[in-house]
Amino acid sequence: MDVAFGTSGIRGVVNEAITAELALKIGRAIVKKKGSKILVARDTRESGVMLEKALASGVISSGGSVIRAGIMPTPTTAIATKERANNGVMITASHNPPEYNGFKFFDENGKEISSEEEKEMERKIKSEKFISSNWDEIGEIYKIKDAIERHMEIATGLVDCRPIARKKPKVIVDCGNGTASLIAPYVMRDLGCKIVGVNCEPTGIFSRSLEPNAETLSDFSSLVKAMNGDIGIAYDGDGDRAIILDENGELLGLDQQLSLMCKSILEEKRKATIVSTIEASLAVRETIEKKGGKLLITRVGSRNVAEVIKYKNAVFGGEPCGEYIFPEEVLAADGILASLKFIELFCKKGKLSRLKKEIKSYPIERAKFKCANKYESMEKIKEAIKISFKGEINEEDGIRVDFDDGWLLVRASGTEPAIRLTAEHKNRVKLKAIYDKAAKIIEECIA
Repeated sequence: MDVAFGTSGIRGVVNEAITAELALKIGRAIVKKKGSKILVARDTRESGVMLEKALASGVISSGGSVIRAGIMPTPTTAIATKERANNGVMITASHNPPEYNGFKFFDENGKEISSEEEKEMERKIKSEKFISSNWDEIGEIYKIKDAIERHMEIATGLVDCRPIARKKPKVIVDCGNGTASLIAPYVMRDLGCKIVGVNCEPTGIFSRSLEPNAETLSDFSSLVKAMNGDIGIAYDGDGDRAIILDENGELLGLDQQLSLMCKSILEEKRKATIVSTIEASLAVRETIEKKGGKLLITRVGSRNVAEVIKYKNAVFGGEPCGEYIFPEEVLAADGILASLKFIELFCKKGKLSRLKKEIKSYPIERAKFKCANKYESMEKIKEAIKISFKGEINEEDGIRVDFDDGWLLVRASGTEPAIRLTAEHKNRVKLKAIYDKAAKIIEECIA
């Protein structure tokens, strides 16, 4: 059975790439020694029950024990793994459509496992060389019910709750019928927020796309404005990313949102190191440098960001997709804590529509091209990009070309069959020329 790890675990269409048989093998492969405790959680997708039971069977058949946590957000899983288990598995496909599912893996520190550990798991699954247990050495299954409460306790301890309690902001929350439904409205209400919630039923029947963006949040945007909200917050399927809207119902924008968070952190922790990815915009870099901070760049993926945070002692890491890591909590992206930080920012400094204007942003274009053979296509795209564009080339993650006043990035998506294109330039006319030229190359190479 072919197993392919992406930027965040394994994902694919259920009963095609992601099967009960694969889940069983993963359960067996993750047990390193008899008696290991493996925490297993899942998002709200209907296929999660099947995969959870198969994976748990694999764990206990190899002599490991399962700590069954049920439905909860990915960051909650990371925290619970750090506090209670040897390893953790989150059954989720995050922002992918409902026909997808997958697996994210955490080590004993609550950090996504390393690429070396992924390769070892791949070898085990393919070779099927698992630990076997006698009938009287089969593991056990335990249940826990307080992981969400523990997450709430830790997250609120990392936020200045006093201005939130005084201001009592009106927060409009869209949980997308995902796992954030179980925690976001409640923790915000506990802090004193007035909550209006939509899609906050964890049914697994999704009322909107699980990828929160300007297109999928158009109705929510209108609601935030109509309800006179102070801030709007929308989540993906597993609660590891948060998208923020201002009081006018306008999205802050992925780059402005990340820049605002970096600015806020560096006002408290001056001259600190922050980590982002090869997709980081000019606005992010300029914001960090203006505040005296240092920006480190890595490959796309929260695991890669977490690795650099750990080894470079960074104070924060974020990707321009709404995924932020606060290392004082856990080395995993947490959309819940991120949203509390933005609520705190509003209560301390005022309207987000004004704050975002303090971030100097430049024209940027992002696009996604469906592509079944994305890695083969990328090799053709790289060669064509090198011939067609003059600039500083970086091939660490896809291909990035840096110009004097802008940049271009083309890379294979790590979570779905697609090629992603990002282009930014200080001059809008030049941006359009760069973007159109790159888009044409991609379309010709994937045809």
